[in-house]
Amino acid sequence: MTCLRTAEADVLRFITGFELKHGRCPSTAEVAEVQFNGDTMTVAGAIGSLINQGRLRRALHSRQRKLQVLQPLPIPRAPDGEPLHFIRIGGAA
Repeated sequence: MTCLRTAEADVLRFITGFELKHGRCPSTAEVAEVQFNGDTMTVAGAIGSLINQGRLRRALHSRQRKLQVLQPLPIPRAPDGEPLHFIRIGGAA
């Protein structure tokens, strides 16, 4: 298994936490808006790479949001147990 680049790790953590919190996968635009200042190309590239690495899978015969996390990364949680899916590491706040 290859090491994750920062963008890939951020995307995988975000998708995992978002799905835990909302019961559905986020759209590429939702990930880009929160994590990458609207840069959908970075998110799409990270998702493609994660699929190629076997960490994510697109569900067959499904809509755009149907990604399945195959190898989740640990998700930080709030004191009440709520998953914290938006944790920006580094960069400008």
